[in-house]
Amino acid sequence: MQEKKFKLHYQGSMFWLIFWVICCFPVALALVLTGSTFKVNQTTFKFKYDASRFWLCFWVLVCFPIAIVLLFLNGFSARTEKAPDASQPLLF
Repeated sequence: MQEKKFKLHYQGSMFWLIFWVICCFPVALALVLTGSTFKVNQTTFKFKYDASRFWLCFWVLVCFPIAIVLLFLNGFSARTEKAPDASQPLLF
């Protein structure tokens, strides 16, 4: 049986993340999706929002559709990195 490992790393203040999870979950979700790293087995997924996360979270609170428009207008970066397989030798 093959085991899958999943690891989440948030690249911001844990205090604000916990605060928003308790007070308003959509803001916490926006924070996690705009500045975090997920590692699944040997693959790393990095997500980054290219503009002000403060204004994005503000518009999530006030009017969610505006936040979605901001997300698409300002850009959202997603990067994937795969670690080399241990069974294959490294070639230079």
